[in-house]
Amino acid sequence: MSAAMPLLEIRRVTKSYRPPGGSPPISVLRDASLTVQAGESVAIIGPSGSGKSTLLNLIGGLDQPDDGSVLLDGVSVSQLGEAALAQMRRDRIGFVFQSHHLLPHCSVLENVLVPVLADHSSTDSAVEQRARHLLERVGLGDRIHQLPGRLSGGERQRAAVVRAIIRRPALLLADEPTGALDRASALEIGRLLADLNGIDSVTLLVVTHSRELAGQLGRIVEMRDGQLVEA
Repeated sequence: MSAAMPLLEIRRVTKSYRPPGGSPPISVLRDASLTVQAGESVAIIGPSGSGKSTLLNLIGGLDQPDDGSVLLDGVSVSQLGEAALAQMRRDRIGFVFQSHHLLPHCSVLENVLVPVLADHSSTDSAVEQRARHLLERVGLGDRIHQLPGRLSGGERQRAAVVRAIIRRPALLLADEPTGALDRASALEIGRLLADLNGIDSVTLLVVTHSRELAGQLGRIVEMRDGQLVEA
Protein backbone atom coordinates (compact mmCIF):
# COMPACT_ATOMS: atom_id res chain seq x y z
CA MET A 1 0.00 0.00 0.00
CA SER A 2 1.51 3.34 -1.03
CA ALA A 3 2.11 6.05 1.54
CA ALA A 4 -0.24 9.01 1.63
CA MET A 5 0.81 12.04 -0.38
CA PRO A 6 2.45 14.66 1.86
CA LEU A 7 0.45 17.82 2.37
CA LEU A 8 3.59 19.90 1.75
CA GLU A 9 6.77 19.08 -0.15
CA ILE A 10 9.73 21.42 -0.52
CA ARG A 11 12.05 19.97 -3.14
CA ARG A 12 15.63 21.29 -3.44
CA VAL A 13 14.55 24.91 -3.31
CA THR A 14 17.11 27.61 -4.05
CA LYS A 15 16.57 31.34 -3.55
CA SER A 16 18.93 34.30 -3.89
CA TYR A 17 18.44 38.05 -3.67
CA ARG A 18 20.42 40.70 -5.51
CA PRO A 19 21.17 43.70 -3.28
CA PRO A 20 20.95 47.21 -4.76
CA GLY A 21 24.05 48.78 -6.23
CA GLY A 22 25.13 45.87 -8.41
CA SER A 23 26.53 43.78 -5.55
CA PRO A 24 26.74 40.00 -6.05
CA PRO A 25 23.54 38.06 -5.24
CA ILE A 26 23.09 36.77 -1.71
CA SER A 27 22.15 33.11 -1.49
CA VAL A 28 19.47 32.50 1.14
CA LEU A 29 18.22 28.97 0.44
CA ARG A 30 20.45 26.24 -1.04
CA ASP A 31 18.75 23.00 -2.10
CA ALA A 32 16.39 23.20 0.88
CA SER A 33 14.05 20.21 1.17
CA LEU A 34 11.29 19.30 3.62
CA THR A 35 8.26 17.01 3.70
CA VAL A 36 5.28 17.69 5.98
CA GLN A 37 2.44 15.23 6.36
CA ALA A 38 -1.14 16.35 7.01
CA GLY A 39 -1.70 16.79 10.73
CA GLU A 40 1.95 17.39 11.64
CA SER A 41 3.26 20.35 13.63
CA VAL A 42 6.72 21.52 12.63
CA ALA A 43 8.90 24.29 14.05
CA ILE A 44 11.63 25.82 11.90
CA ILE A 45 14.35 27.46 13.96
CA GLY A 46 17.47 29.37 13.05
CA PRO A 47 19.12 32.79 13.44
CA SER A 48 17.80 35.98 11.87
CA GLY A 49 18.59 36.17 8.17
CA SER A 50 18.90 32.41 7.77
CA GLY A 51 15.98 32.19 5.32
CA LYS A 52 13.12 31.05 7.54
CA SER A 53 10.69 33.81 6.55
CA THR A 54 11.78 33.53 2.91
CA LEU A 55 10.79 29.88 3.03
CA LEU A 56 7.32 30.71 4.38
CA ASN A 57 6.87 33.29 1.62
CA LEU A 58 7.70 30.65 -0.98
CA ILE A 59 5.28 28.16 0.56
CA GLY A 60 2.52 30.77 0.67
CA GLY A 61 3.09 31.79 -2.92
CA LEU A 62 4.18 35.29 -1.94
CA ASP A 63 7.51 34.75 -3.70
CA GLN A 64 8.95 32.26 -6.17
CA PRO A 65 12.04 30.04 -5.91
CA ASP A 66 14.95 30.43 -8.30
CA ASP A 67 15.07 26.67 -8.61
CA GLY A 68 13.31 23.67 -7.09
CA SER A 69 9.64 23.42 -6.26
CA VAL A 70 7.08 23.83 -3.49
CA LEU A 71 4.10 21.49 -3.72
CA LEU A 72 0.89 21.74 -1.73
CA ASP A 73 -1.33 18.67 -2.13
CA GLY A 74 0.94 17.67 -5.02
CA VAL A 75 0.40 20.95 -6.88
CA SER A 76 3.39 23.20 -7.66
CA VAL A 77 2.67 26.55 -6.02
CA SER A 78 4.97 28.54 -8.32
CA GLN A 79 3.28 27.23 -11.45
CA LEU A 80 -0.21 28.36 -10.50
CA GLY A 81 -1.75 31.31 -12.32
CA GLU A 82 -2.61 34.44 -10.38
CA ALA A 83 -6.28 33.53 -9.85
CA ALA A 84 -5.55 29.93 -8.82
CA LEU A 85 -2.77 31.09 -6.49
CA ALA A 86 -5.08 33.59 -4.81
CA GLN A 87 -7.70 30.88 -4.36
CA MET A 88 -5.15 28.50 -2.87
CA ARG A 89 -3.98 31.11 -0.37
CA ARG A 90 -7.58 31.92 0.52
CA ASP A 91 -8.86 28.37 0.88
CA ARG A 92 -5.88 26.20 1.83
CA ILE A 93 -3.45 28.35 3.80
CA GLY A 94 -3.77 30.47 6.92
CA PHE A 95 -1.15 33.07 7.86
CA VAL A 96 -0.13 34.34 11.30
CA PHE A 97 2.61 36.97 11.58
CA GLN A 98 4.62 38.49 14.42
CA SER A 99 2.42 41.58 14.18
CA HIS A 100 -1.28 40.79 14.41
CA HIS A 101 -2.28 43.10 11.50
CA LEU A 102 -5.78 43.57 12.91
CA LEU A 103 -7.82 46.42 11.43
CA PRO A 104 -7.86 49.09 14.17
CA HIS A 105 -11.36 50.40 13.46
CA CYS A 106 -13.04 46.99 13.27
CA SER A 107 -14.15 44.93 16.24
CA VAL A 108 -12.53 41.61 17.10
CA LEU A 109 -15.44 39.74 15.53
CA GLU A 110 -15.32 41.86 12.38
CA ASN A 111 -11.56 41.27 12.07
CA VAL A 112 -12.03 37.52 12.32
CA LEU A 113 -14.67 37.63 9.58
CA VAL A 114 -12.49 39.62 7.14
CA PRO A 115 -11.26 36.50 5.24
CA VAL A 116 -14.85 35.52 4.34
CA LEU A 117 -16.09 38.95 3.26
CA ALA A 118 -15.42 38.22 -0.41
CA ASP A 119 -17.59 35.10 -0.28
CA HIS A 120 -21.31 34.93 -0.77
CA SER A 121 -21.28 33.23 2.62
CA SER A 122 -20.01 36.39 4.31
CA THR A 123 -23.42 36.98 5.87
CA ASP A 124 -24.01 33.29 6.61
CA SER A 125 -24.99 32.94 10.25
CA ALA A 126 -23.06 29.66 10.45
CA VAL A 127 -19.81 31.48 9.65
CA GLU A 128 -20.45 34.08 12.34
CA GLN A 129 -21.39 31.32 14.76
CA ARG A 130 -18.09 29.58 14.06
CA ALA A 131 -16.21 32.85 14.63
CA ARG A 132 -17.97 33.41 17.95
CA HIS A 133 -17.31 29.81 19.01
CA LEU A 134 -13.61 30.06 18.19
CA LEU A 135 -13.26 33.38 20.00
CA GLU A 136 -14.92 31.90 23.06
CA ARG A 137 -12.62 28.93 22.84
CA VAL A 138 -9.50 31.14 22.95
CA GLY A 139 -10.86 33.19 25.84
CA LEU A 140 -12.14 36.18 23.86
CA GLY A 141 -15.85 35.51 24.10
CA ASP A 142 -16.41 38.65 26.14
CA ARG A 143 -14.17 40.78 23.91
CA ILE A 144 -15.74 40.23 20.49
CA HIS A 145 -17.10 43.76 20.18
CA GLN A 146 -13.93 45.45 21.43
CA LEU A 147 -11.54 47.28 19.12
CA PRO A 148 -7.99 45.86 18.91
CA GLY A 149 -6.57 48.87 20.71
CA ARG A 150 -8.40 47.79 23.88
CA LEU A 151 -6.84 44.31 23.87
CA SER A 152 -3.54 43.12 25.26
CA GLY A 153 -0.82 41.90 22.91
CA GLY A 154 -1.62 38.28 23.66
CA GLU A 155 -5.33 38.86 23.08
CA ARG A 156 -4.67 40.54 19.74
CA GLN A 157 -2.51 37.61 18.63
CA ARG A 158 -5.18 35.10 19.70
CA ALA A 159 -7.68 37.02 17.57
CA ALA A 160 -5.22 36.91 14.66
CA VAL A 161 -4.91 33.13 15.01
CA VAL A 162 -8.71 32.75 14.95
CA ARG A 163 -8.85 34.93 11.82
CA ALA A 164 -6.24 32.68 10.19
CA ILE A 165 -8.28 29.51 10.77
CA ILE A 166 -11.80 30.82 10.15
CA ARG A 167 -11.82 29.23 6.68
CA ARG A 168 -10.51 25.89 7.99
CA PRO A 169 -7.16 25.98 6.14
CA ALA A 170 -5.24 22.77 5.54
CA LEU A 171 -1.97 24.48 6.48
CA LEU A 172 -1.28 27.22 8.99
CA LEU A 173 1.93 29.20 8.47
CA ALA A 174 3.11 31.20 11.48
CA ASP A 175 6.07 33.58 11.25
CA GLU A 176 7.46 34.40 14.72
CA PRO A 177 3.93 34.42 16.23
CA THR A 178 5.24 35.01 19.76
CA GLY A 179 8.16 37.30 18.90
CA ALA A 180 6.47 40.49 20.14
CA LEU A 181 4.87 38.97 23.25
CA ASP A 182 5.87 38.63 26.89
CA ARG A 183 6.66 35.13 28.11
CA ALA A 184 3.24 34.40 29.61
CA SER A 185 1.43 35.48 26.44
CA ALA A 186 3.93 33.56 24.30
CA LEU A 187 3.27 30.37 26.25
CA GLU A 188 -0.46 30.96 25.81
CA ILE A 189 -0.11 31.28 22.02
CA GLY A 190 2.09 28.17 21.98
CA ARG A 191 -0.59 26.19 23.80
CA LEU A 192 -3.25 27.52 21.42
CA LEU A 193 -1.25 26.43 18.36
CA ALA A 194 -0.61 23.00 19.89
CA ASP A 195 -4.32 22.63 20.63
CA LEU A 196 -5.25 23.55 17.07
CA ASN A 197 -2.92 20.84 15.86
CA GLY A 198 -3.91 18.19 18.38
CA ILE A 199 -7.66 18.79 18.56
CA ASP A 200 -8.47 20.21 15.12
CA SER A 201 -5.69 18.45 13.16
CA VAL A 202 -4.53 21.75 11.63
CA THR A 203 -1.13 21.21 10.04
CA LEU A 204 1.32 23.74 11.48
CA LEU A 205 4.56 25.16 10.12
CA VAL A 206 5.94 27.68 12.60
CA VAL A 207 9.05 29.82 12.16
CA THR A 208 10.43 30.87 15.53
CA HIS A 209 13.51 31.92 17.48
CA SER A 210 11.92 30.47 20.61
CA ARG A 211 13.13 27.04 21.64
CA GLU A 212 10.29 27.02 24.16
CA LEU A 213 7.67 27.44 21.44
CA ALA A 214 9.45 24.95 19.18
CA GLY A 215 9.38 22.40 21.98
CA GLN A 216 5.58 22.54 22.04
CA LEU A 217 5.41 21.24 18.47
CA GLY A 218 5.88 17.75 17.11
CA ARG A 219 9.08 18.26 15.07
CA ILE A 220 11.93 20.72 15.08
CA VAL A 221 13.80 21.52 11.87
CA GLU A 222 16.81 23.85 11.81
CA MET A 223 17.66 26.23 9.01
CA ARG A 224 21.41 25.77 8.61
CA ASP A 225 23.50 27.23 5.78
CA GLY A 226 20.40 27.57 3.62
CA GLN A 227 19.26 24.00 4.15
CA LEU A 228 16.70 22.33 6.42
CA VAL A 229 18.14 19.84 8.90
CA GLU A 230 16.18 17.77 11.44
CA ALA A 231 17.17 19.00 14.89
